[in-house]
Amino acid sequence: MKLSATLLLLAGASTCVSAQWTDYLSKILNTGGKQVPLKVTEPEGHVEDREILIARRVRNVTSENWLSLVRPSSAVVEAGQKEDAAAAEAEAAMPTEWYYYFTSSAVNGTRNATYWDGVFNDTVYTLAKNPDVNFGRVDCATEASKDLCRDFYITSQIKIPHFYHLVAYPDESVEIRELPWNLTTIEVKDQVNHYTQFYISKEWKNVEAWTGVFNPINGTLKDVRSYAGIALTYYEAMPQWVPMLLISFVGWSIMTRVSKCTTEPTRAQPAPQEAS
Repeated sequence: MKLSATLLLLAGASTCVSAQWTDYLSKILNTGGKQVPLKVTEPEGHVEDREILIARRVRNVTSENWLSLVRPSSAVVEAGQKEDAAAAEAEAAMPTEWYYYFTSSAVNGTRNATYWDGVFNDTVYTLAKNPDVNFGRVDCATEASKDLCRDFYITSQIKIPHFYHLVAYPDESVEIRELPWNLTTIEVKDQVNHYTQFYISKEWKNVEAWTGVFNPINGTLKDVRSYAGIALTYYEAMPQWVPMLLISFVGWSIMTRVSKCTTEPTRAQPAPQEAS
């Protein structure tokens, strides 16, 4: 027993000395690396809850339902199902705000759609507990949303992604605003703060609403905006040299006609006949 206890004490002391000696050598030789902090990961259940919350708050927006989602009528129907009628009427009288995020599941443009998808999801998660703001995702790569993307003149991959803010008032009027980019930073948290402020601080009121004849809500030519979008799609898909060639041809035709008019020889006048 004494021998076993002695051996155990020696083994413990040897371990301590070895650890101290290794640490000492590391300090002398400067080979001791910095301690890498443990990566703090979110619990699996929390991550799933986050994804479920985002999926529940984001609506799939198509060419058919984009306006019906925004109109207060849909909000009134949902609010009317609540037990408190007074609260339902008060909620129906408030403007309805929407974030529409235009993206593509098949984009290879200059802007990283994956990065901006993350920004949008974080924005949704940050504002998810506010019931008076809603979120919609538009996938311009799908047939169900192509017409809507053309109506908003998102006709090429370099125009993706895009953020729009829509406000629907109780009188069924709707205002559309294109949210400006934050080009001063690439940090995701700064981008999320940039887009959440349009709702939290009502900064959307500082952005001019979409007006004009092609306004998809009440524009004079709103019924032909889809044709304008199709024309713009074909124009942007055209090689750059084609418009330049057409412009050169038109310019050459005009200059040719002008030069013919200025250099056309004058006809010789007949000589006067002498009187006999």
